[in-house]
Amino acid sequence: MRISGMSFQAGVFFTAKGFLSCAFHDGNGKLNSWVKPLNGKTLLQAFMLSLTTTPFWFKSLLLSVVAFVLVPKILPIGWNGLPYYALIYLLFGTHFIFPSTLKQYHGAEHKIFSMKGRINKHRLSRIRKASIRNRGCSTSLVVVYFLSAIVILLGYWIFFPFSKSLAIASYGAVLVVAIYHLFHRSAKMAWVERLILPLSYWLQTKLTTKEPERKHLLCAIESYQKLGYQVFSDALIDRKIERRRRKKMAIADVTIIPVGTGTPSVSSYVVEVHKRLQKLETEYSLKYQLTPMSTLIEAEVPTLYKVLEELHKVPFEHGAERVALNIRIDDRRDQSSSLEKKLKTVNDQLKDSRN
Repeated sequence: MRISGMSFQAGVFFTAKGFLSCAFHDGNGKLNSWVKPLNGKTLLQAFMLSLTTTPFWFKSLLLSVVAFVLVPKILPIGWNGLPYYALIYLLFGTHFIFPSTLKQYHGAEHKIFSMKGRINKHRLSRIRKASIRNRGCSTSLVVVYFLSAIVILLGYWIFFPFSKSLAIASYGAVLVVAIYHLFHRSAKMAWVERLILPLSYWLQTKLTTKEPERKHLLCAIESYQKLGYQVFSDALIDRKIERRRRKKMAIADVTIIPVGTGTPSVSSYVVEVHKRLQKLETEYSLKYQLTPMSTLIEAEVPTLYKVLEELHKVPFEHGAERVALNIRIDDRRDQSSSLEKKLKTVNDQLKDSRN
C-alpha cells in the first residue's frame, strides 16, 4: 500500500486508502491532529489550513505571479502579461524557496519514510537519526521538469524562435514529468533514476529540507499514527490478539534487599527500582505491581531475566555495597498466565465458596 506525504508551514499531511491525516501546531504551539475521508471537503480544509499558515511574503510572491499572468489578459492595458506556463514554473520553482519552518516539517516527513519498523514516540531518537533524503520526494519531479525543459528548449531552438521553443519546452516537460512519475520504478527506467536521484538528494539536503527539531518529528509521528490507526486498525487489533496468543508469559516475585546501608528503611531503594521499571515498561512490554513485601513482574521469560539484571544494578548505583536478591518465577507452559488472571481465578473460587 502506497502512503504519500506532504508538508506545510505548520505541520504534515499523510494520505492512503482514501484517508487524509493531518497534524499541525497552532498559533499557541499546541499540537492538533485529525484524520478524515479524502473528499472535496477534506481537501478544502487542508488547503485552507496550508494557506492560512503560510508566511505573508510567500503568499504575496505566489499571488503576484498569478496576477501578472491573469490580470493583463483581462484588462485592456496593452500588455498580455506573463505566459500561462509561468504558472508551471511557479508550481515547480517554489521548492527552491520553501520557508525555513516548512523545510523542517519536510525533513521530519522524510525521516518518517526513511525509518524502518514501527513509527511511534518511543522510537524518537532512532527516527531523528534516519535519513533526511527520500527517494519518493517531489523534488525528483522538480529535477525532471527543469532538466527536460532545458533539453527540449535547446532541441527546438535550433528550428524555432526562442519564445516558441520556450513555450513548447515548458508544456512538453510536464508530459515528461507525468511519464516519469508513472514509470520511474520500472526496471527499464533504472538508468533515469540513477541520473535523477543524486541531484534530487543533493537538493533535498541543501535546499528543500532542514534538520527537524523534536516538535517537528513529534508532529510527523502523530500524523502518521493517525493515518495508521484508521487504515490498519483491524489488522493491528488482529495482530495484537495473535501476538498475545503466541506469548507465554511468566511471573516473577522479586525482593531486592540492600545490606549494610546504615538504616532499617529500604523505601528509597524501592523507589529507585520502580523508577527503573517505569523506563523498562515500554521498552520490554512488561507489567509490574508493587506489593507491601515485594514486586511482581509479568513478562516473557527471556525478558524477565534482562529486567532482573537491570534491577539488580539499581541499589549498587545508589550506594549499596551488598544486595540480596530473592526471586521466585512462576512459568506455566500449558496455558497462558497473567497477574490479573491468577487473581481472578482465586477471587472467583472464593466467591463460589461463600455461595
